[in-house]
Amino acid sequence: MESLKRTPAKVNLCLLVGPGNESGYHEVFTVFAPVDVYDEIAFTLRARPAGDVSGELRVECKAAPGEKNLAARALRALERHTSWAFDGCVTIRKGIPVGAGLGGGSSDAAAALQAGVVALAEAGGPCPSRTELVALARELGADVAFFLDPFPSFGRGVGEVLQPVHLPEIPLVLVCFDRMLSTARVYGALDNLRPFESATVFDFRSNQAEMRWRKVEEVSQAARVLENDLEQASFSLIPSLAADREILSREGALAALMSGSGPTLFGVCESMSRAVELQERMTTRGYRAQVATAGRIPVS
Repeated sequence: MESLKRTPAKVNLCLLVGPGNESGYHEVFTVFAPVDVYDEIAFTLRARPAGDVSGELRVECKAAPGEKNLAARALRALERHTSWAFDGCVTIRKGIPVGAGLGGGSSDAAAALQAGVVALAEAGGPCPSRTELVALARELGADVAFFLDPFPSFGRGVGEVLQPVHLPEIPLVLVCFDRMLSTARVYGALDNLRPFESATVFDFRSNQAEMRWRKVEEVSQAARVLENDLEQASFSLIPSLAADREILSREGALAALMSGSGPTLFGVCESMSRAVELQERMTTRGYRAQVATAGRIPVS
């Protein structure tokens, strides 16, 4: 099986975080939106029964080569699940910044799961159901299931319980940084910073947020209901991010927010022309900024 795929980024237009459970996971309510910033992945895969003569599976990626790459871990998870094996090559060309809160690794992992299923089908092997794929995605990371079908969605659970939602296309300016933030470290900081919140209060906040987002039909409405519970924690780890977000707003964004656990920031703009103007102003200030669109975007 040979294929070339573009895997999109995402932003969290809303991210509410509930109390942690005994396993260390936090219940969330989020609004996922795919973004037209992509990694490009070339797959050359062959599937075979695990008892056949072994071949080699190589994953080539400058940012995270070999077995530590999430795409490699996705294929290994599929091997364990099916008792079949893969050989060939996966070559990832990164266009999505690494460790930026934009879901690049999760997007690549979802594409690897889907490519593995195609290779299994071509070889006459066992093909996991959609439910099984979602379960495998959940084991790999909270955002991976979303990228199996990256349509604007509400996410609950740890992000894997998905419900499509209609949103307008939203012009953005992404502001990315060379520094990275560990998701685990951000969640740990959140637990230390904020007072206890019961599951009942979190459910009420989540339901109210869902009602607000269901009423969003225009970009200006989306700008008014952006929120991210992780901002306080991430800003405590990188204090300059708070000022950077304020600059995005002052330079012309309708509203600005951090995506996921950060550190990437995004500014919502009323039109693509305004987004281009904002991108130019941020670039002049020395920021690494790019124009993008969130919502229904081409995925291949």
